[in-house]
Amino acid sequence: MKPLYFAAALLATGLFNSALAEPTKPELLTPELLVDLPNTFNSPASSDMDKEGNVYITSPNFHNDALIKIGEMQTPAAPRIGMLDKNNNFSNWYIFTKQDMAPSTGKIAPMGIAFGPDGNAYVADMQMWFDGSYKSRILRINVVNGKAVSTDVVVTGLLFPNAVVFKGDDLFISETVLKLEGTKQLSGVYKVGLSELNAQKPAHIKPFLSTQNHDSHLFDTFASNATLKFGANGLTFDGEGNLYTSIMEDGSVIKTTMNERNEKVKTELFAKGLVATDGLKWDKRTNKIYITDLFANAIYSIDMQGKLELLAQNGNTTGLHGELDAPSELIVRGKDIIIMNFDAVFDSPNMVNKKADNPHTLSVIKLK
Repeated sequence: MKPLYFAAALLATGLFNSALAEPTKPELLTPELLVDLPNTFNSPASSDMDKEGNVYITSPNFHNDALIKIGEMQTPAAPRIGMLDKNNNFSNWYIFTKQDMAPSTGKIAPMGIAFGPDGNAYVADMQMWFDGSYKSRILRINVVNGKAVSTDVVVTGLLFPNAVVFKGDDLFISETVLKLEGTKQLSGVYKVGLSELNAQKPAHIKPFLSTQNHDSHLFDTFASNATLKFGANGLTFDGEGNLYTSIMEDGSVIKTTMNERNEKVKTELFAKGLVATDGLKWDKRTNKIYITDLFANAIYSIDMQGKLELLAQNGNTTGLHGELDAPSELIVRGKDIIIMNFDAVFDSPNMVNKKADNPHTLSVIKLK
């Protein structure tokens, strides 16, 4: 199946227990409009938050062509990162420059973003949207006094990097595609140490050949149903340091337990029952994971026993009043779930969203 507004792309569960509870269906919450974004920020994708409560949101601006075609834009908007401050004022934080573009394509697709222990922002550049090869990268945006001042390439050789998240000095990267193997799509997570994120000698990931022949940075692998060719997607850690990976085409979440050295101890199915899982974030206050379902226009919570609860869901809309519009990711700030409406469209009967259109929005759901 192919996205209608993106280049075709290739995305994980293995032998796990599957006796998991069905999602509960209480009275649903109503998403509200938080920010009506400009056309220059037309595909809000991923986010991270600093200690002051400012939320940083990437936009690869995948809908440029669609907006130009209908006359709502004259020229393509450069991909960028926006900042939503603690008072919900939205502004451009960083606009990618010509020098930031990948030399092989002249383009950039900023997806996952995470602030490291060094205070800099690390961004996944998903080049597979453009040429389908191992040209994807991790960029470091060097930050001084809260301002983005320059960028460096610190990881090369990736295929389909999606989410990024830190645990201590280790950066974890979801690789949505490793290899199609028979009737299964292999995907995984890479782990790269902060000391390896060097602009002078970037960490290089060798192409994945098999579960026996792969790069030493490969931390975990998954095998999913290959219906979409999209596997490992969102990443988050809980308060005990366990890693959770959403597997998009399986509609599931995988839990990986680690030791104190950030080495894998055990991988197991944690939750299932969604249509197409995307971004997820653990929240300390409620001790729950919150997750988007890109295809179902839905937001769920997952407790620490893996129990799903549907929080909000709506049909196909433009998102004009804050309705969910193919939500890709969310972040929890206080009692607010802030949601990125990616507005993607896939050629799939399971996808609620049917058209990428105006407005481009951030929604909010108020928790108790």
